[in-house]
Amino acid sequence: MEPGQKILAGSLAVCFVVVIMNSGYFLAHLDYAMAPPHVSPPLVATTTAQEVGEPNRLTIESLGIDAPIVYIDEKNEAAYQSALKKGVVHFPGTAFPGELGNVYIFGHSSDFSWAESPFRSIFALLTEIKVGDAINISDSEGRIFHYYVTGTKVVSPKDLSVLDQYGDKKKMLTLQTSYPLGTALRRFLVVAESD
Repeated sequence: MEPGQKILAGSLAVCFVVVIMNSGYFLAHLDYAMAPPHVSPPLVATTTAQEVGEPNRLTIESLGIDAPIVYIDEKNEAAYQSALKKGVVHFPGTAFPGELGNVYIFGHSSDFSWAESPFRSIFALLTEIKVGDAINISDSEGRIFHYYVTGTKVVSPKDLSVLDQYGDKKKMLTLQTSYPLGTALRRFLVVAESD
């Protein structure tokens, strides 16, 4: 085999391994491309009653994301990884749904294909979100709060400014996932605000 063929074969082998290890990520993108989720038109409010649904839930209809929100008290990697197997995770010490401040929630975009969790690639499509998209989260009593995307950004994992609580003057939501695919080199963030 010639040197160029060896390089090509090696490159193909690496690509194959990356796809297999992150199959959930690629399948989510394929499903999204083949059949994007149907987004219902916003309902016109006829009452001021609080909407109620399943407690501790995050949904992004435009991306077909629906996951439980897991609350933890510890700030350490073991607690994070354990909670991520059960859904998306609320970062301890940040605001709760519907409160003033910044509700900070993180989830996997591409955990290993052998990871035993239906949520190992729950945020695989997060990079597809658009400004204005609705993100709905419910609290422990099932009260649903609507947040609307104002922007996205990529930051360093050491950038702790993303946990800012905005002086408890705004109702904010930040979603975080690792970026780029298969790494934890950076963080992809979605910033949203409630009225």
